[in-house]
Amino acid sequence: MSWRTLSWRHGAFAAIVVALILLAILAWRYQQSASVITLEVDGVERQVKTRASDVQSLFEEIGYQVQAEDKLLVQGERLNAGDRVVLKRARPIVLNSDGVQRSQFTSATTVTDALAQAGITLGWRDEVYLADKVAKPDDLLPAVLWQLPGQTQPARPWEAIAEPLQITVKRSVPVSLMDGAAMPALLYTTAETIAEALAAEEVPVYPGDVIFPSADSAVTAGKLVVIQRSLPYAVTIDGMTTVTRTQQTTVGGALAEQGITVFGMDQVHPGLDKPLTAHSAIEITRIGEELAYEEDLIPFETVWAAKNDLPIDQRRIETTGHPGVLRHRYRIRYENGEEVSRILEDSWKASLSENKVIAYGTKITPQTLETPDGTITYWRKLRMYATSYSPRRSGTPRTAPWYGRTRLGKPLQKGYVAVDPGVINMRQELYVPDYGMAMAADIGGGVVGKHIDLGYSDDDYRSWHWWTEVYLLWPPPQEYAIHFVLPNWPRYPDNGR
Repeated sequence: MSWRTLSWRHGAFAAIVVALILLAILAWRYQQSASVITLEVDGVERQVKTRASDVQSLFEEIGYQVQAEDKLLVQGERLNAGDRVVLKRARPIVLNSDGVQRSQFTSATTVTDALAQAGITLGWRDEVYLADKVAKPDDLLPAVLWQLPGQTQPARPWEAIAEPLQITVKRSVPVSLMDGAAMPALLYTTAETIAEALAAEEVPVYPGDVIFPSADSAVTAGKLVVIQRSLPYAVTIDGMTTVTRTQQTTVGGALAEQGITVFGMDQVHPGLDKPLTAHSAIEITRIGEELAYEEDLIPFETVWAAKNDLPIDQRRIETTGHPGVLRHRYRIRYENGEEVSRILEDSWKASLSENKVIAYGTKITPQTLETPDGTITYWRKLRMYATSYSPRRSGTPRTAPWYGRTRLGKPLQKGYVAVDPGVINMRQELYVPDYGMAMAADIGGGVVGKHIDLGYSDDDYRSWHWWTEVYLLWPPPQEYAIHFVLPNWPRYPDNGR
């Protein structure tokens, strides 16, 4: 390489370095010459370096197009370092009115002001919607939600955007209303259908009312709406009252419309052919009759039958017996499901009762028994509850003339016993194990049924309180004097002694 070429390259490099230094000096001087101001946009402050000398140049420098509806606050015509610039941006809106949609900006804070800025005047009963909600003219517009687009550089508030607010004006149209017998009325409405228009005007529509044109017809300016009113009435049936309405003119027609059928003896008040008037009260009484059968049992009796083929004190059931049936027929009348009368029409014996027959033995044969006192012959053996007594223990006062005497007048001592004459005849001779031979010679108030009270003198008294066998000695009395059926008394526990 020649020295000339090397020298040229060193010179070019030096020139480039000098140029870069000069550019850096110029950039530094440019930065030093820029002033810093405070820019507030929609309440958000940012420090901005600018070489602009006025507000218009400032916004051109930052790339923002000021709208005519924006509100701008500055300190003077020219910008100086430290100045404050306040920008309140107009919000975007979309207006829908009279079939036209247009987009614009507004600085208004109320519905009325926003419409006035757009040159829109509200008529009688016109409606305004913010988005999809009804608004009043003096309602405040909702707050603007400014949102910055996605970016990596620091957020700059003047680049924020907002979703346009939808404002819709719905014009009202006149509708004529003839409501029954009332005077015609002129309504202004924004409703889409007749039903919606009547509801908005709080015009009641009852079941049975007839609307012409139909309730789902569209509303148009000057349309005539006629309501033919139904009659209110009440109907009471089966204990329940229903209030409803109808176009029918008779009671029968109203009931038929409701699907209410009157049967047989049912009563209707007022009658089916009576005219129906407003607030009529119809009462239906359901009447029914039925035959009911009831039965009473005819009790059977228990009878005793003597059987000479059956040993005495033995029994058997000849017939078990069953009750008869006495049947009754009633005619029952019901009104609204409630029984109001019951008439007995007939009674008869559907079946006869059959008595229960218990056979008892009357056959008597002599029986023998070996005892410590010798062989005895007896005609009856009874299981009896035995107690004992003596003169001092009999409960008789010593001053009584019969003190120490039995009912037969014999002196009370061992060998005389007290019995129930309905079980053992007086003077009947008998044998009691561990007591010996005895005679039925006394009675007592507490001696009832199969109870025997064994007599003692005061000196040889012995206490008895248990069940024992009692043998009635031969011969038996005449048949008419024998008590074949004995009471089941007393009922003290029998330990089998």
